[in-house]
Parts: sequence; structure tokens; C-alpha cells
Amino acid sequence: MIYDQHRAAFSNVSAYVVMHAGERVATVAIKYPRDGAGRLYAYVHWLGVPMVRGFAAGGGYDKRSAACASAARHVERIDPALVGSEADIRRLQDQRAFLDAMGKDDGHGWETNLRKAGFDVWQAV
Repeated sequence: MIYDQHRAAFSNVSAYVVMHAGERVATVAIKYPRDGAGRLYAYVHWLGVPMVRGFAAGGGYDKRSAACASAARHVERIDPALVGSEADIRRLQDQRAFLDAMGKDDGHGWETNLRKAGFDVWQAV
């Protein structure tokens, strides 16, 4: 019964954790439209900068990747002028790779693009 309750509570939502080099670097949540044709929203949060939201509407294409690409265009980029340590440089490089991969809406899927860029994507919900 608990599994049925969980499935009903989260039927229109998926959530993902994005890892790189064993560290959580981002989260992605997808809110699906009830009717399938409405707006699909992607909430993308690169840890350390504000969360953003993108959307896609219509049908006949991969709305999840389109919404993620839309959101990626709004992510606040780490300011290179504030980078001082080796860890900061890696974080900046990781964010650039993440945004380049998320910004692609090329038919391969946002998860596949992140994996090709060296990230692990784990579905949480």
C-alpha cells in the first residue's frame, strides 16, 4: 500500500541527483503536465548558485531535454574573477561542462548528455 501511495503522490514529478567525481554537484526536478500537452517544467540547481526553472510545451519531441536546456540558459555562472584555489578552478570547469551538456537539446536526452560529459545521474524520485 505504501508503494501505491508513493506512486500517486509523485506521479507527475521526477527528481535526479547529479554527481561528479563522487560529489553531488546539482539536482534536477521535472514536473510533468497532467494532460501531457501542457507545460513541462525543469528545475535545475547547480549547488552554490540559485535554482532556476525552464519549461517546454507542446508535443512530439523530448520536452524534458528542451526544458532542461531552457533552464540551463538561466543558471548563474560562477564568476572566474572569484576563482582562487584549485578546487574553485575545478568547480568552474565542472559547471561549464554541466551547462554545456544540459544546454544541448539534440535528441540524445539531457541525462545521456550529462553522462557523456562525465557526470553521474541518479534518479531519486
